[in-house]
Amino acid sequence: MFTCISVHFMRAPLPVREKFAFPPQMRRELYARLSECGGGVLLVTCNRTELYAFCPPDDAKKLLKAEDAPCTVYTDGAAKEHLFSLAAGLCSMLVGEDEILHQLKNAYKEAASFGVRKGADRLFQAALACGRRVRAETKISAYACSVATLAANAVTRFTRGHGCVLLVGGSGMVGGSVLKNLLAAGHTVYATQRTHAFSSAAEGAERLAYEARYTALDRADAVVSCTASPHVVFTAEGVRAALHAQKERLFLDLAVPPDIAPAVGTIEGCTLKNIDDFRADAQANNQKKRAAAEAAARIVKDCLAAYEEGARLRAERGSV
Repeated sequence: MFTCISVHFMRAPLPVREKFAFPPQMRRELYARLSECGGGVLLVTCNRTELYAFCPPDDAKKLLKAEDAPCTVYTDGAAKEHLFSLAAGLCSMLVGEDEILHQLKNAYKEAASFGVRKGADRLFQAALACGRRVRAETKISAYACSVATLAANAVTRFTRGHGCVLLVGGSGMVGGSVLKNLLAAGHTVYATQRTHAFSSAAEGAERLAYEARYTALDRADAVVSCTASPHVVFTAEGVRAALHAQKERLFLDLAVPPDIAPAVGTIEGCTLKNIDDFRADAQANNQKKRAAAEAAARIVKDCLAAYEEGARLRAERGSV
């Protein structure tokens, strides 16, 4: 049996999803258990955690420790259709966003590195190919199609033009996209790094050590944090002590688990938003892509039918 257990933004709010934001060590432990149950792939993003496993749903829930979580369960044909739809960008908060395709590819590669993607090769390769075809043949990736774009737009609206922005976590996939968008909008960006080197996307940003993040707070009009840290990056006490100039500041927390303590939003002059606060903007964006989404759904059906036909023919040849 092929099963997908999905803890996603439509059913699970941020405080629930952060419990399933497995850091590397926890992913290693899960993959060790998964290898005993037939293999599979674990996908972890800011909006969803999904386990694709070749086992019954109850076993998959136990592996994910999601027995009591608000999750969606897909099996066999429905699980495959969900995987193809996900790769196509049809299940994202922002329909057609490109990051999910890269995240799915990286999750598949990680499973392969642990030797547990047994049986998943053709299925995941077909799903990834479907996602690429959808983006090539439709306009589903048009308009603002990532949380990074929406974050940069929110900063621009808040600062009414060109603001001074402190970006923490600018060397990851999401952070790199945020950085590009902020620089393209004309903002002055102070970007910190922790363990990864900055890419060429950071050209034009002033680089700061991660330890200097509080020092840079006072000059910032907006703060965007998107690290993969399991710990709080900005505490309320630290923020209060760092702020001296009296002005309005926007704090955007794009991380799961959150980087910024909720109490920061109670500090005078500070507005705190997390990734779930972009849902209204995402829905407005998705309305613009209704026709493209319908075309993408048709392509998903075609790709899934072609995959199933290929599987049927391989099974017939194997039985001869």
